[in-house]
Amino acid sequence: MTAGVLLALACASPGIPPGGPPDVAAPEVIGVAPDSGRTGITPREVIFRFNEVVSERPPAVTNLADLFLISPRDGTPRVSWNRDEIAVRPRRDWRPNTAYTITMMGGLSDIRGNVRNAGASTFFSTGPTLPRTRIAGQLFDWASGAPAAGSLVEAFVPPDSSRAYVALADSGGRFSLEHLPAGRYLVRGIADRNRNRGIDPGEAWDSTSVTLADSVTVELLVFAHDTVGPRIREIAPVDSVSLRLSFDRPVDPTQRLTAANFAVIGRDSVPVAIEGVSIPEGDTARVTSPAAASAAPVVPRQPAAPRRDTTAPPQSVMSRPRPTTAVVLRLGRPLLAGSTYRVRASGVRGLLGHVSNSDRTYAVPAAPRAQTDSAPPRIIPQTPKR
Repeated sequence: MTAGVLLALACASPGIPPGGPPDVAAPEVIGVAPDSGRTGITPREVIFRFNEVVSERPPAVTNLADLFLISPRDGTPRVSWNRDEIAVRPRRDWRPNTAYTITMMGGLSDIRGNVRNAGASTFFSTGPTLPRTRIAGQLFDWASGAPAAGSLVEAFVPPDSSRAYVALADSGGRFSLEHLPAGRYLVRGIADRNRNRGIDPGEAWDSTSVTLADSVTVELLVFAHDTVGPRIREIAPVDSVSLRLSFDRPVDPTQRLTAANFAVIGRDSVPVAIEGVSIPEGDTARVTSPAAASAAPVVPRQPAAPRRDTTAPPQSVMSRPRPTTAVVLRLGRPLLAGSTYRVRASGVRGLLGHVSNSDRTYAVPAAPRAQTDSAPPRIIPQTPKR
C-alpha cells in the first residue's frame, strides 16, 4: 500500500477523538494567595489560581467583578483575568489595621461552559491581629416564609454604610460575617434581586442593631417597606355563603381581624351579616370571631432582638408567624344571584403598622337559565305524488 492509503486507513479507524475525552468538570481552585489567616501584610492583590483556563465572561454574570466580594467593601472590586488566575483588589487601597475577607461566589466557568457552583474565600489583616468575632444568622422572606437565598447582608456603624462588612446568604438563607472590630453595628439584609449590591425603592429588606464583643446570632425577615396599608385587590366566591378577599400587601400577623373590620352592603344599603372571619388554610395569621375583642392597637413592627450564642446554629424556621394576604368572610345568608354588593375593609394593618381602608364591588354571577323541553319537531305536509 502507498503511504497515502495507509494514512487514510489510520484516519478512518475508530478510537478516542484527538485531544482525549470531552471536559465536563468545572474549574477547581488550586490555591489562593495570600493564605488565610496571615497578619501584617498589604498585598497588591489577592490571586485565585485554578487548574485550567477560566472564562473571562461567565454566563451567569455581566462581568467577573459580580462574582467577588471584598469585606469591608470599598466600592466595586477591581478584578483582572489572566487565563488560569483571577486577581482581586479593592477600588482604592487596602486600609491599614483592617481585617479583610475576600469571597468568590459560585458561577465561575471554564472556556467550555462548565460552571463551578461552589465558592472560595480567604482572609487576612493589614494590621497585627485578626479579631475573633462573628455575626451569623439567617434571612427569611417574611411574606412567604422561605429562606431569602442570595440576599446581601451588611454590617456597618451608622450612618456610614459605604464601608460595610458584607456577605451573601447561601441557599438556606444563612450568612456569616467575621473578623469585625468589636462595637455597635446595624445589620441589614436586602433581597437584592437585581444584584447591584444596594437597596432600591420597593426592595425587601430588614435590619437590627447588635453589640458585638465576640459572637452574635440574628434573624432577619426581609419585606417591602410600604408606606400604605393593605387594600382589597380581588374578591372571589368560596361557596354560597363565603367570600375570599385578597389584599395587595401582607397583613400584620399580630392583628386580630374580626367582622368589625369588614362590611358587605347591597344596593338597598342593607348590610349582610358577617358571622366569621378566617384565614385560608396554610396561613398562620391569627383571627377571631365577631364576639372577640376589637383589632389590636396599631404598633409598628420592632426588629427581632439579637441572640448572643457562640455555638447554636441559626434557626431553620422563622420565629415569627407568616403574614396573610387573604381572608375568608362567612356570611349570614347567601348573596342574591345577579346582584352587586360593595365589600369594605377598614383598619387593616400592614407589616410596618400603616392602616388602610378600601372597598370594591362584587357582582354575584347570575343564576343559569332553567332548561326547558324543546318544542316538538314541526311536521311539514308533503304533496302526494301524481
